[in-house]
Amino acid sequence: MVRSVGRKAAYLGELSRMGVRVPWGFVITRSAFRRFMDVTKDKVSEALRGINLEDPKDLSRRYEIVKDIITRTELPLDISLEIEHYAREISSNLVAVRPTITSGMSGPSFAGEMETFLYVNKIDLPFFIKQAWASYFNPRSLAYRIAQGIPLDIAVLVQEMIDPEAAGTVFTIHPVTGNPNWVIIESSWGLGQAVTRGLVTPDRFVLPKRDRVIAEKNIGNKHLMLRYDPQYGGIREIPLGGKALEPSLTDEKAIELANLALRIEEFFGRHVNLEWALQDKKLYILEVRGVKTMWEEI
Repeated sequence: MVRSVGRKAAYLGELSRMGVRVPWGFVITRSAFRRFMDVTKDKVSEALRGINLEDPKDLSRRYEIVKDIITRTELPLDISLEIEHYAREISSNLVAVRPTITSGMSGPSFAGEMETFLYVNKIDLPFFIKQAWASYFNPRSLAYRIAQGIPLDIAVLVQEMIDPEAAGTVFTIHPVTGNPNWVIIESSWGLGQAVTRGLVTPDRFVLPKRDRVIAEKNIGNKHLMLRYDPQYGGIREIPLGGKALEPSLTDEKAIELANLALRIEEFFGRHVNLEWALQDKKLYILEVRGVKTMWEEI
């Protein structure tokens, strides 16, 4: 399964089957990517010929050339029609487009180099799917793959776009000390990138696994939030006033999230790091991965 649809999609599919709320979506598989690359491989190979892996400027220049080749190439008709078919089954007009690694390679730092696109209009899906494919050739991932001899392996996950009131991360092991007896939640208003990119000081909830009550709560100064602005046509930083010091997650939701994270930990049989979002008072899991400092990535 992972080899076909990628880790991210495969693990979210497992969560959905166990009853966890996951945004609905579909996957453009590795085989579709390889078929597309069969059309472009000669041009891409030529663009990468003689690349200097030690030269960041050369890597960036080659990436821009490859990206242009990929985005200008038409999708095979049958792939395009399947994308249209499954996109119609998503009720929202806006979707998230997320690349997902399908190789056996570990390392979230590599996976994180590929670009995720949020609030994509469904009519623009073909372009952004190709953009996601192209991000596999960005400077850091390209240098790593060539140096390690890693083959072309990528799928793309398309999901209904969640527009969260709050979002963040949760660890079922202390991410710094490695203490396995704690659940650590970080939360902020709006999109979770405010937390993962370190744009704000998030709220922090610490719960012992034994009794799952809040042992420690620190409310951060969340001076801004990231939200989609339809008039602007993209994500904007919105300054927050008094709301900056209000809790972005209630105690009840923090406990619910901790319990959910521990269910997921038990299911996978190892400590996990989750990305989550809260929309209409419902918790959604957006990504699950193993904690790299202690475990192989799942």
